[in-house]
Amino acid sequence: MGRLTAVTVKSLRHDPAKGSRPVRFPDGDGLYLQIAQGGSKSWLFRYTLRGKAREMGLGPLGDAPDGTSLAEARKRAAASRALLSDGIDPLNERVRVRRQRDDDQAASEAARARTFRSVAMACIEAEAPGWKNVRTALLWKSSLERHAYPVLGDLPVGQIDRALVKKAIEGVWSSAPSIGRKVLRRIAAVLRYAAAHGWRANDNPADARMLRYAGLPALPGGKNHPSLPWMKIAAFMAELKMVEGQSALVLQTIILTALRSGEVRKLRWSYLSFDGTPTLTVPGEEMKGKKSAEVLPHRVPLAAATIEVLAKACGHAVGYRVSAEGLPGLLDGLGSALIFPSQKRDVPLSDMAVSMVVRRMNADRPEGQTAPWRDADGRPAVPHGFRATFSTWVDDTCPQEREAAERALAHEIANKVSGAYRRSDLFDRRIPLMSAWADHCSNGFLAR
Repeated sequence: MGRLTAVTVKSLRHDPAKGSRPVRFPDGDGLYLQIAQGGSKSWLFRYTLRGKAREMGLGPLGDAPDGTSLAEARKRAAASRALLSDGIDPLNERVRVRRQRDDDQAASEAARARTFRSVAMACIEAEAPGWKNVRTALLWKSSLERHAYPVLGDLPVGQIDRALVKKAIEGVWSSAPSIGRKVLRRIAAVLRYAAAHGWRANDNPADARMLRYAGLPALPGGKNHPSLPWMKIAAFMAELKMVEGQSALVLQTIILTALRSGEVRKLRWSYLSFDGTPTLTVPGEEMKGKKSAEVLPHRVPLAAATIEVLAKACGHAVGYRVSAEGLPGLLDGLGSALIFPSQKRDVPLSDMAVSMVVRRMNADRPEGQTAPWRDADGRPAVPHGFRATFSTWVDDTCPQEREAAERALAHEIANKVSGAYRRSDLFDRRIPLMSAWADHCSNGFLAR
């Protein structure tokens, strides 16, 4: 029988004499039309490789997409013969191609499921153990939820480009620049995390400088926290001492110790010592710094005015007035309780509660009187700004104590190599410094 034609392929039938066995009609070069007992027709390629006869189905007879025509069967047989000439088993190659296709499809489906939102959550979960404050993760989630997810959240992370990032942040970039910068940095971190895992290219479209070239408007330079001029601090403290409540005592302690708000709000009675120089020792884990980095305990020499503030806080804890002289004798009974608790006894006061003290002091003025507690630019002072007030007072009145002031502020030494060897906290030099600062702040008044 010669080569098959479309007409003969259509006319050929199964031979009943063959029983249940299929019958095969050659087309040549190893290609056969196979007809089963029930009459179904399919294509078969027969070949020999390394002395072993093998057979490979090429699909059922019919037109595309479900069937295979005579012409298509010949193309497939020819492709198989080409593989054989290169020493490749067509059956094994077909298995390999199918596996590769399945793998590619699975990878494609995984990429579609790997959205910016899911990668952001994975990034936050991976980074959170290195953050000292659990609130940091909440801030990341809320800022991305509000500003990034509406545009980027459901998109595959590998498809995010510069235009999409620009679209996501341009609203907050103009309306709230400080928040816009943070959101952009967090988007960039998520995309770096994705690139590190091979989920996208390493070209980070959240690069701020590249976005500038893409049309994102430049922002004005960032401003420092508003701080009260040091010449006004005595008058401010005199008014602050008239304010009742724990939040006012926290603010007084922030000013007198030059500590950060979060460090003061989390202080515990067990951090105090009156053996020798009255000292407040803040554990390293409560100081600002990365959780993964070594942060040493920070000692603060307590001036008389600071002890008076702490004695008043103690009075809130025990329910009766406590003098500065009587405070040391009560420490054992107070244990490790918070010095400035909120209404929930072991929960610190919120940062907002302390900030509101200054806001109210500026707001509660006689009609027509300008709020006095502002920085040189007219911005209302904030708690963190009082660290700058202290620092400026040192520069203007005792610049020789600049290095001691840096230790009082718990600033890291900029030169890491130098810092590895300069381990003194200059505590003895800071005793008269903090006492002089407290005298300046109190201006002759102690906490009432």
